[in-house]
Amino acid sequence: MKLRLEIADLLGGLLDYGTNVSECLSDAGGAAASSMEDYAKNNRPWTDRTGNARRTMEGVCAWAVPSGSGRTSGNILTVGVEGHMPYSVFLELGYGQKYSILAPTVHHFAPRILLEFAAQMGGMG
Repeated sequence: MKLRLEIADLLGGLLDYGTNVSECLSDAGGAAASSMEDYAKNNRPWTDRTGNARRTMEGVCAWAVPSGSGRTSGNILTVGVEGHMPYSVFLELGYGQKYSILAPTVHHFAPRILLEFAAQMGGMG
């Protein structure tokens, strides 16, 4: 089960800034991913039985290449949090979403991430 905030082709309009753009955004995205992982683990709405669902949550920040684009480097930055247990999807979507934490975490952090990206870009001028 993966839930991510994707910002497609962000670099397209920012190529004038060169590689510093991707480095700044990667730094901000990595910090956000770590914060989301901590938040999700500490605010899960279920009671641990084995601890596996909590332990295997992971914040992610990675550049991706759109399939079929013919490009060799990524231009989509994905920042989010994932659950790596086979039953993570049931925690997120089952039981009337009573145990959902991944989607609420992404929604909680999305505005902050975008503001941080804007701040990073503003500091580059």
